[in-house]
Amino acid sequence: MEKTEKPVDRETLYNEVWTDPVIVVAPRYGLSDVGLAKICRALVIPLPSRGYWAKVKAGRIMNRAPLPKLKQQGQVATGLVKLPPEKAAIREAARQSAAKIRKETPPLPAPEELPSSSPHHPLVRAASKRLRQRDGWPENTQLRTAPKEVLNLSVTRESIDRALDIVDALLKEVIKRGFDIEVDGERGVTLLKWIETGTTLEFALTEYIRRTRHERTAAEERAQKRYWDRSRWDNSATFPHVPMYDYTPTGTLTIQIGRWPSRTWKDTPRTQLQNRLGEVIGGIVALAQETHVKEVEEARRKEAHRLAVERFEFLTKRRADEVERFKHLEASATDWERAARLRVFADAVESDARPSGGLSQEQLDWLAWVRAKADWLDPLLQVSDPILDAPEPKRPGYW
Repeated sequence: MEKTEKPVDRETLYNEVWTDPVIVVAPRYGLSDVGLAKICRALVIPLPSRGYWAKVKAGRIMNRAPLPKLKQQGQVATGLVKLPPEKAAIREAARQSAAKIRKETPPLPAPEELPSSSPHHPLVRAASKRLRQRDGWPENTQLRTAPKEVLNLSVTRESIDRALDIVDALLKEVIKRGFDIEVDGERGVTLLKWIETGTTLEFALTEYIRRTRHERTAAEERAQKRYWDRSRWDNSATFPHVPMYDYTPTGTLTIQIGRWPSRTWKDTPRTQLQNRLGEVIGGIVALAQETHVKEVEEARRKEAHRLAVERFEFLTKRRADEVERFKHLEASATDWERAARLRVFADAVESDARPSGGLSQEQLDWLAWVRAKADWLDPLLQVSDPILDAPEPKRPGYW
């Protein structure tokens, strides 16, 4: 039976984040540094200022910001539970690996700096050919996507080049780190498969499209008015289509990896995705490790549940069999008692009839019948009765 730890209280969490950096404390609870910082702000726990740990490392003695008191008296639970040491160690190793990859991976060069003859991944070439087709795309959202055929990209025509450059650089880097790329046409998803463990992560790159309420133009209002005027005498007139929404491309790209757990990275006003490749690739490796740990734990729980179900079914069947055997035992003992009682009764009838002149043939036949039934009831004797053991007679039909 697994031990469940109590949630950490507010004072303990305050002491932890002032003893070690948030980026070190967060993996102990299975969180990112950003996620733990949000929880601290929600609980009014002050965090060290920027440069605090650099000054401590340099030998300066720094004072802690005091923990504000809340209206609630006593200890305040944070809802955070520490991970087991082995899981926390795996998370910390994944964080360090991601940080190393982030430093090693250079940003994607500008489009004008890319060599025109640079080889592209086969899936990227196929996606480029497919997404640049002129016809067959929805006119409302302006997005082009073909996840069942090539890659799970969903972008407008203006963002195809940048999206393909990002995906090409991303695929080449993850392949160097032991991943393979698969396209599941039935489900319409792109998978990054970690060859070492077989763990798969879903990959998607999408562009954000701003949707606004459509305001009808003067031309659309005139077209509708012409329709209403004409429809009075012409039933073949078609109603002019007026869209409900307008869709505006933003050029903001988002990469999503995995389903549960998952990670997302998107363009920001300061930094675009092509300049965050190291962060994305490090996050993919860390997420693959985290997903593998989750899969192993899930497999362990399923196996434990399967064994528990088997144990339950075994105990249930054993008990049912034991109850059935005991019922059979009681029935056999009851039949034995009934057989003995019939024999005693037959002996008593025979003893009572002898002084009065002997037994008639009818009485002898009756005693033989009684003793035969007693033998049939006796579980210690294997005797069959031609009448009672015969099948029940069936009522004849009407015809």
